[in-house]
Amino acid sequence: MTKQDKDHDPVWQIAWTWVRRQHERGGLGEAAGRELTQWLAADPLHRKAYEEAARLWLLVGLVPPANDVPPPDDGPGDSAAR
Repeated sequence: MTKQDKDHDPVWQIAWTWVRRQHERGGLGEAAGRELTQWLAADPLHRKAYEEAARLWLLVGLVPPANDVPPPDDGPGDSAAR
């Protein structure tokens, strides 16, 4: 599924929203956890989309933001260029 397909897929959008809520708010409360469980059980496609969204969240989290990457070291003895 391409990004454009996902932009128009309501199941994907709901799955992505659940994953974001879990991570951005420090977890789900009891009521929201029950709601997620019900949504996942309602259709196998829900669980598939949720698992894909969770994998994507994990992968994106493993990539450091560009501003966190130190500049390359020019090597020893190259301090005059700095």
